[in-house]
Amino acid sequence: MKIRVGFVSNSSSSSFCIYKKLMTNKQIDEFREIIKSANRNDEETSLGEDGNYFIGELSIHNDEIPKFLEKNFKREDWGDYC
Repeated sequence: MKIRVGFVSNSSSSSFCIYKKLMTNKQIDEFREIIKSANRNDEETSLGEDGNYFIGELSIHNDEIPKFLEKNFKREDWGDYC
């Protein structure tokens, strides 16, 4: 069985899922602000939250989410949780 770590991507967008239980309340609030900004400024981006997860698809032009992940989590912790 293959396990994909990080973003699932094609040439124009990346899909992601972040398990909220791995985040502090401060990180959750910060990520919600990133979502609001990205949804307003990039029509190719579709971000939201669903109960226990942040989910979405973003254009390759959006680098806020990868920066957030690199700042807050170790690379080895990235993975598929959905």
